Amino acid sequence: MPKRIDHDLRRRQIAEALWRLVAANGMEAVSLRQVAAGAGVSMGMVQHYFTDKEEMVLFALSSLTEQVGRRVGEALADQDDPLQRVRAVLVQTLPLDDERRLEARVAVTFLARAPVDEKIAAHLRSGYAEGHAYLVEQLRAAGVPDAEQEAFRLVALTDGLTAHTLAGHHAPAEALAVLDEHLARL
Repeated sequence: MPKRIDHDLRRRQIAEALWRLVAANGMEAVSLRQVAAGAGVSMGMVQHYFTDKEEMVLFALSSLTEQVGRRVGEALADQDDPLQRVRAVLVQTLPLDDERRLEARVAVTFLARAPVDEKIAAHLRSGYAEGHAYLVEQLRAAGVPDAEQEAFRLVALTDGLTAHTLAGHHAPAEALAVLDEHLARL
């Protein structure tokens, strides 16, 4: 009987290898060959799933977005309070553990690439708009004045905390404390 191959799993393994490569060496280190080596597969296998580097990079970005989205969904499942829902979303983007630190390093790299790559920029704009709209909805439900501007502030605060935590300026627990202090003021 022929061996069944889980193509989604293979594509995911390749995407995760790309994440590790980006997190360790930046976007300029990404090549089909380097990702194949990182995934422990042949170059031919990578080319079977992705026609070029751009397609592979965009798939890796989409996979990262989906992974964070799944975790956010799980975190929201137990939350009824709108401000706790806001917190649950934002906490999932802070680099508080190894998994989120890897995701944050990759996300920051994609964000830095967006000004020169319209496809990455478009993907990030779409995700940002969706996330911002959700935050605004929850902030309004919590009765927060000027929910639209507060959502902008919260995303900027979280992005800044992420960047500075990744740079080692403060510990993850300190970043979480700053976010919690801000949310408590609302």
